Amino acid sequence: MKIFFSKYQFLICCLLFFTVLAVSSCKQEEVDFRQNNCKKSPPFLITLGFDPKTSFFSTTDSRHIGLFLQQSSQPGNPNAYIVKSYQHPSWTKGGWLAPLLIDDNGNCYTAPAPFINILNNPITNNNTIYKVDARTGEMNEFLKLPHSDSINTDNPYGIIAMTYLCETHTLYVSTVAGSKRYEQNGHIYAIDVKDAKIIDELSGIDAMGLGITYITGARELFFGTGRSSDIYSVTLDNKGKFLRSIKKAFSLEGLGPRGDDKARRIDTDPNGNLIIRGFEFNFNLIAPREKQEKIYQFIYYNEEKNWALKQ
Repeated sequence: MKIFFSKYQFLICCLLFFTVLAVSSCKQEEVDFRQNNCKKSPPFLITLGFDPKTSFFSTTDSRHIGLFLQQSSQPGNPNAYIVKSYQHPSWTKGGWLAPLLIDDNGNCYTAPAPFINILNNPITNNNTIYKVDARTGEMNEFLKLPHSDSINTDNPYGIIAMTYLCETHTLYVSTVAGSKRYEQNGHIYAIDVKDAKIIDELSGIDAMGLGITYITGARELFFGTGRSSDIYSVTLDNKGKFLRSIKKAFSLEGLGPRGDDKARRIDTDPNGNLIIRGFEFNFNLIAPREKQEKIYQFIYYNEEKNWALKQ
């Protein structure tokens, strides 16, 4: 994975389908439209002599384990010539890594993702979130999420997606730890980053691709699954907790070159509309080196109260 300060390596995932209820319910609050983009550059970049405008974190180096800081010759282009690269000694302690997220203070969060085998990624560590301190650059364990009782060697994966609600300083993390091909034991956790504490959760769901928008008049968390092409959403309250039951928002079914893409990543454009990065997923645990990706943009129409694909 690479994250600029925006191409991401696909978040390794597995064993997914959707059948769950939200854990809390109360009156919905209407909120004004706002953008959910508060990411800041870590101060230690400048200390190391890196240009924040052309630098990014990466976990995509198949030759070396861990996290890397790299500076590109072109802003926003991860495929451009790499001017220089740096790895703090602590950035290998999590083994192979995948998901990456930067908060409003410049702290970077990441998690293990097995590559080829689990020699450097023991299953007992696959639900661990690591944090790179914005000032020192040192990576340490931030929070170890609860493990399912059904951890099994057929599924070596844990955390596969992250997103952040700036307003409440809440980190949302999806994990498929303990899930099986026909049994969902995954969770979406809401975590207070200031206290490193879980404040809410959705259980019995294996989600991949997480994104947040306010455009519907509410704080909504969107996510996809690996069992279908459907995109779901759940409303969040003003403390970042899950507010109501999960609902289907729209679907990628019948769209794109394959017609059955799954959402591996969900972002928002400057207007709050959703950008879905879809890819082919067939439940195989070893991912092909090259994944064909299709980008879909969905626009929210306020009068009709629905989402539609931008043509």
